[in-house]
Amino acid sequence: MLLRRPLAVGLAALTTVALMTLGLALVVVTVIGPRVDRANDMLSALQDGHIAMLNQETGVRAFLVTREPRFLEPYVKGVEDLERADAALRELRNDVPDVAEHLVELEEAERAFTQGWTVPTLAAQPAIGDIAALNELLREDKRLFDRYREVELRVRGLVEEERNEAGAQRTFMVVAAALAALAVAAAVAVAVRRANRRLAEELLPPIGQVRDTLAALTTGQMDRRAVAAGPEELRDIAEDVNALGDVLQERVALVEAREEELVRARDEAERAGQAKTAFLATMSHEIRTPLNAVLGLTDLLLTTELTEEQRGHLDTVSRSGDSLLMLINDILDFSKIEAGELDLEEAPFQLDDVVYDVAQLLAPQAAGKGLDLLVDIPGDCAWRVVGDAGRLRQVVMNLVGNAVKFTSTGQVVVVLTSDDGDLDDDGTLMCRLSVIDTGIGITPEQQQRLFRSFSQGDASITRSYGGTGLGLAISQRIAEAMGGGISVYSDLGAGSTFTVSVRLTPAAADRDRAVSTDLTGRRLLVVDDNVTNLRILEHQLGRFGATTVLVSSGAEALARFDAGERFDACLLDLHMPGMPGDVLATRLRAHPRAAGTPLVLLSSSTRLHATEAASFAARMHKPVRPERLLLTLLSVLHPDDARTAAPAGGPAETPSGGRLRVLVAEDHAVNAQLIGLYLAQLGHDCERVVNGREAVEAVQRSRYDVVLMDAQMPVMGGVDATAAIRALPIPQPRIVAVTASVLASDRTAFMTAGADEFLTKPVRLATLDATLQRWASAGASAPLRSAVVVPLPRAGEPAGRLPHTDVLDAETVDELRDLGDEAFAHLYGKYAHGLPDTLAALAAAADGGSWSEDDELSVPRLAHRLKGSSAAMGAARMAELCELLQTATGGTPELDRALTELQEESLRVQVAVSALLGTER
Repeated sequence: MLLRRPLAVGLAALTTVALMTLGLALVVVTVIGPRVDRANDMLSALQDGHIAMLNQETGVRAFLVTREPRFLEPYVKGVEDLERADAALRELRNDVPDVAEHLVELEEAERAFTQGWTVPTLAAQPAIGDIAALNELLREDKRLFDRYREVELRVRGLVEEERNEAGAQRTFMVVAAALAALAVAAAVAVAVRRANRRLAEELLPPIGQVRDTLAALTTGQMDRRAVAAGPEELRDIAEDVNALGDVLQERVALVEAREEELVRARDEAERAGQAKTAFLATMSHEIRTPLNAVLGLTDLLLTTELTEEQRGHLDTVSRSGDSLLMLINDILDFSKIEAGELDLEEAPFQLDDVVYDVAQLLAPQAAGKGLDLLVDIPGDCAWRVVGDAGRLRQVVMNLVGNAVKFTSTGQVVVVLTSDDGDLDDDGTLMCRLSVIDTGIGITPEQQQRLFRSFSQGDASITRSYGGTGLGLAISQRIAEAMGGGISVYSDLGAGSTFTVSVRLTPAAADRDRAVSTDLTGRRLLVVDDNVTNLRILEHQLGRFGATTVLVSSGAEALARFDAGERFDACLLDLHMPGMPGDVLATRLRAHPRAAGTPLVLLSSSTRLHATEAASFAARMHKPVRPERLLLTLLSVLHPDDARTAAPAGGPAETPSGGRLRVLVAEDHAVNAQLIGLYLAQLGHDCERVVNGREAVEAVQRSRYDVVLMDAQMPVMGGVDATAAIRALPIPQPRIVAVTASVLASDRTAFMTAGADEFLTKPVRLATLDATLQRWASAGASAPLRSAVVVPLPRAGEPAGRLPHTDVLDAETVDELRDLGDEAFAHLYGKYAHGLPDTLAALAAAADGGSWSEDDELSVPRLAHRLKGSSAAMGAARMAELCELLQTATGGTPELDRALTELQEESLRVQVAVSALLGTER
């Protein structure tokens, strides 16, 4: 009842105000509004009529003065407008009786002007030059028009008075209604105030008690209760609140008991997670340890004299071991991702280099299936970014590998794009890499299962192509961690397109990677039946300044020469329908206009018969890097520069580097044996202990250059042994952690303990060799070791390891050999010949304190140039040392050591190049 009374008063007031507003609106809309509208319409018609009268007068006056008929056009229009205005006024005057008779008078004045002046004047005009007659007509015009204007002004005044009167009435009604509404509101305010006072006296105290009780219950005071008082409804509410307090008190007791159970369950889950992580590490160790022996001993056996059947069996064992290792890595990666332990590095790298590296790695596999593996990367974009190059390489490797695996004919094209110049608010750039194939395709139903763990399109795919179904799931998680994702578009039987997008931070562009214009003015003929490759080559060559002519067959190429066209060089694809590249090359060599034109072979195949290569100055494998393309073309276009003699002398008998004393701490007998065989193969001395404690005692007794430390050993583990050795007051050896664990925590533990390097089992011979070579210096404790002794292969067997392959990357050497013998010798001879001068300049810059990026002769700039040439020649360690010097801003002991090591590595490179060129001769 207390609440209903003010509500009833307010509702009555609202109804009153609403009715008043409705009545006011009705009066305004039905009575006053039409009056105002009529007045406005009449004023508008009067204005139109006045303008029409003016048009008539001015038109006739102009005609009288000039006697030109064109000045009568305003008059004609004025007549028509006046008729419309008068018609409108006649319709409105019946609704305004006070103005009706004045409107009639207005029409008479208009008629008097029209009939009395305009019509007679147009009928007969005074003679030209009769000024008196003309003046008489104009005076008559003024008299009649002034009469019209007087009546028109009177009528306009009456209409305006009518409109003003209607507006005043409307204003009065609005003000009156507003005053009435204020009066009603004041009355309602008084009534509501009285009701509110009564509400405050009777309701607020008991409501306050209930509120305080609820507040106390929310703060945990479960024994607080409210006093029942006030109206019956409030007493019922107080009793309900007290009942709620009783229930909450019981529930709190239950929740506390449940919390204790959840805490115990959480602790058990954490212990289970730790056990799972430990189990993962243990299983990784237990699986990789025997796998290390299998792969390592297989590598060693492959370097010995074997029959073809034995070598084939060992190759199968090696490939199977690699497949098993990939499977283990996939499972471990997936386990890390599921556990939320996917950590991404942040370091600058060249995104286009990652793509080309993957493509070149998979090119032999594609060539074996007769596929064209092409890379399309715009050259007008700076691809230096900051991110995790290793993880991104893993994603690209998976997508391109899948495309090659599931494509039997046609091509695989890798396209890299970015939102160039369109950075997001956080300064990152979205990069997209699409892998387009002409393979088996995927149905929409199969696409829904692609990114599920341990899943492929269907069961037949696993049986036909193999795989675990983890690759795409892992790749998608990595892409999502990089701020992107993977999408797929495919039609069954028509190929697929996988697009991975990642968000990366742009890094400072590499100034030494500026676009070259060394081919400016050169005219090149490109012959390839693959339209995509033609487009890519046209874009790449155009960046270097060359003019390209593209043809899709050998017949078209011959027709160009028959027509008298000349070219500086020709790029020919090997596998073309109708006329293969080698056949076309033979016919071009016999052509009188093409006989002297250098020919460069483009081939997806890694093997080429001598007869096929005889007509070519150089050959390149697809996909072709732009830098490699430029280098090759320059070598064939400037053959005189490639005739520099190679360094004299045969292969060096003793490459630079020291014989290391290595302590192997390994409890597994087979692995210890394998490491011992590796070290013997590499020319190092080896001793073995079976646990960490014996390793600590051994380094105290004798001096070792390197300690290869296993992680999990009895008595004392590898991490504790490493920390103990670092605490000894002895000349410290290099410590390399060699473990089957892949957990980041194990790596961190070893590095924190003081390890210099971390190798994951299975350790391959090349990986161990590259690690030890960093520390094999002339100042080692043992005498210099001789060149690695490799058994000579029998006829029909592949050659073993050559001396230069310890220093120069074998794949790079093989790739540069495709340039031709002369260009190959020129490049390596020029590189090795220039090393002493470059290193002397580096030393002088370091002594002079030149560290500015703007100075071309500073340490960072010289190191940057040497890094690029070393990487191109396959001198990976040289490039790595230059990377350290490139980022330097001042002299430090670490940089001094790097310069010293760079000098030593330079000697090894020069010896390796000498051996390489001697081998070539």
